[in-house]
This record gives sequence, structure tokens and C-alpha cells, in this order.
Amino acid sequence: WDGGTLGGAKKKPNKPKVAKPPPPTKKQKAAAVATEEQARAAAAEWRAATKQKQTQEQAAAGGGEETPERQAARAYRTGVLMRCPNVSPADDILLSGLKRASRVTATAGLKDPVLKERNKSAKQLDALTTNLCKPLGEYVKGFPRIERLHPFERALLELTLREGRYETTLYQVDTVRKGMLNIGKGLTARAAKAKGPKEAVNIREEGFVEMEKYFNKGKASIDELKEIAKTLRRLPVAELQTPTVAMVGAPNVGKSSLVRVLSSGTPEVCNYPFTTRGVKMGHFFIQEKRHVVTDTPGLLWRPDENRNKIEKLAIATLEHLPTCIVFVTDLSGLCGTSVADQMAIRDDLFTRFAHRRPWLDVMSKSKLVPALGGDLCPDLVGSWSDGDEAEAVATAEKLLGEGALAVSAEEEINVDSLRAHVTTTLIKHRATLVDTDAYGAFDPGAVGSVTPGAERAGGQWRTPTPMAPIKRVSRTD
Repeated sequence: WDGGTLGGAKKKPNKPKVAKPPPPTKKQKAAAVATEEQARAAAAEWRAATKQKQTQEQAAAGGGEETPERQAARAYRTGVLMRCPNVSPADDILLSGLKRASRVTATAGLKDPVLKERNKSAKQLDALTTNLCKPLGEYVKGFPRIERLHPFERALLELTLREGRYETTLYQVDTVRKGMLNIGKGLTARAAKAKGPKEAVNIREEGFVEMEKYFNKGKASIDELKEIAKTLRRLPVAELQTPTVAMVGAPNVGKSSLVRVLSSGTPEVCNYPFTTRGVKMGHFFIQEKRHVVTDTPGLLWRPDENRNKIEKLAIATLEHLPTCIVFVTDLSGLCGTSVADQMAIRDDLFTRFAHRRPWLDVMSKSKLVPALGGDLCPDLVGSWSDGDEAEAVATAEKLLGEGALAVSAEEEINVDSLRAHVTTTLIKHRATLVDTDAYGAFDPGAVGSVTPGAERAGGQWRTPTPMAPIKRVSRTD
């Protein structure tokens, strides 16, 4: 038979076999990835340029010039870290995806066994792809970009997590999502073109195994992202509209005791993940308005680049939050830091922050400082030299001349005066929060920031007239 008719039927000519192209080499794959990254970078630049143009047009329409300060104020939103998505464990995502995908049935109305099995296999593979990729995409999208965080929260994130951990984990999770998406699309297309029911079933079963195996490879990154989310949600929020008193000084100078006398009897303790030590915080009310007082970690006299993470947290608090700084100096010789080093820390911080932060100097433990009318601690008898005494006297005279207060929290010496000074400063500070810049900075010279009767001494604003004392509230209130 030469291809003619046989019983009225014609033999279909055989289709020529087409050779499959060879698989791409590693060099070709790398070139494809590089091209894709270039395209992605170009798209990101285009989106950024478009957004900037729209922002400038909106600012022009509003009659104001688009300044970097206005851009930053609009971009930064506090409390973003607390809203990080709740990441499910990788095993739960996988089991849920497999279970939901296996319950998918073929489209109603299909009677042909081949079409029915094709449809069912393709739909189940597509459902599995969606159930595994969609949560990962929502997680990656729900975590904020570091450049959009408020500087204080950015510093918290960088100090809490090891360098690069945040970005690397998000990238790895997104890579798992993209890989699952590519595998799922390919398997779905193969199942839809299966030649028979058995082949469709085989493709579906092999596809489930392959996707599960690939997902398990990225399981560690997903669980890592879950731990990061739990850690970030425990971090404090930058309260830019809540005046904050920051107790600053060297370690063991008595900052915690002052926190207790200024706020509730038992300060709240926040245990930060990057240190075994805690940061004590208390809350109190002035004229029915909530205020915060915090005991920042102790600082040592050394350059910022040599400071540890907990010291950098103290600097970040002063740099980015609307704080009233109360610098605490201990002249009793009991804190472990020399008076010279304490004054060096004080002078450095005063130069950096006093021109834009309310500043008050406090000398603690006055009951144990002879230069302040107290008695020398018995433990120091024999080791307290004339040089130590002279240094304490000179420092006390210098600070008292600049308006410092000598207090003793244990004996409640001058505690009422400290409360009155903090009260007047906070009322003045609260009235100027509308003038804060994008970083929460405070300018004592801003319009409306100085109350009548205030005077400037030694580069600091001092208000001699005390107002109503701080209303102390308990935790139950």
C-alpha cells in the first residue's frame, strides 16, 4: 500500500521529527539572569522617577515647594515594624497547600476521560502553586523596606538583627516563591497537554512531589522570616508626638532611681533581643497628657564607631526621638566611671544635642557627695584622695553654675524641684512638637517654643517658674 485509499480511508503522512534544542549552558543561564536583573532595575528606576514627578506635581499644585524635609516627613510612618505580617510555619503552609489542592475537582460537564483528567490535574497543580506562592508573596510585600523606616526604627532593626539578615531572608523567601511559580506553571502546562488520563495523573503526582521537595529546600528561610517577624513586633514604637524624658549618663549613675521617682513606682522593663540588660521605661501624665520617661543604656567615653549595640541604642534614642535630655552625673565615686570621663561624655552629647533638645543637668547621689553637702561613702574612706575631692568640687561648681540640680532619689532630696523642672520643660516641649522635623528633632529656638519668663543660660533654655507637679499614676490607673 502506497498511501492510497483503503476502505475509503487515507493514511495520514508521518510528521517529521523535530530535534529538541540543547539545554542552556550555565553561561547562558547566567546571562539570562543578568538580563532579567537589569530589566528589573530599569523598571524600578522608572517607577521611582514617575513617583518623584507625581510628588513634585502634587506639591506644586498645593502651592508649596517640594523639599527633602517634606519628602521625609511624608515617607516615614512610625509603628511599621509592629505591623509586620504574621508568618505561618513552613510546614503549615505546605500541608495546607497540599490538602487544599488535592480537593480540587475537574470542571463540571466534562465527560471525555482524557479532557476530564487533564483538567483535574492542571487545576490541582495550579491550586498547589497558588497556595504555596501567594502567602510567600504577601509576606515579602508586607515587610517594610529599610529605607522607608523612621530613622529610630531603622536603627532598632539594624541593632536587633545581625547585619544583612533582614534583606537576605526576604530575598531568599522571594526566590523560593519565584522558583515555585516557575515549576508550577510548567507542570500545569504539561498536565493540560497530556495525551491520556494515565499520563496526566503521572504528571500531577510527580509535580506534587517535585514542588514539595523544592519548597522544603526553602523551608529554613521561611521559618527564619517567622522569627524575624516575631522579633520586630516586640520592638518599641517611635512616638513622635509623645514628649519623652531620656535619662542619660554613664553606667550606674542612678538613672533608674530617677525614673522611679519621676514616674510610676514600678517602671516597665522592655527586654531587647540584642542584650540581656533591659531598658526601663515609665509613664506619667501632665495636664491629662501622657508622657514617657526612659532610662537609656549607660554610655562609656569612646567614639561612636567603637560603641556596642546597646550604647548605639541610647544614641539613636537621642538622635531620632522627641526627647528632653536629663544628663545624670555621679560625683560620689561609686559608679565606676571617673568624673573626667563623665564630663567628657556630657560635653560630647551637649555639643551634639543641646542646640535642638531641651537639656537639664542632674547630679545624683548628693547625700554621698561632700562637695554637695553630703557625707563620703564609708566604702571610699582611705581611697578618696584630695585630687578626687578637688575634681568633684570643680565639677559641682561648673554644673551648678549652669543650672544643674543636686538630687538624691533614695532620700528624696530635691526630687520635688526635679519634678517641677521636668514638668515645665515637658509642657514647653509638648507645645513645639508640631514644629518637629522629619526625624523628631526639637529646636528650642523655634517659634512658640519658649514660654514667657524663660531665659537661656549656657546654651540651654531654663524656665525658672515651676508649674504644677507631675501627676503620678499607678499601673492600674
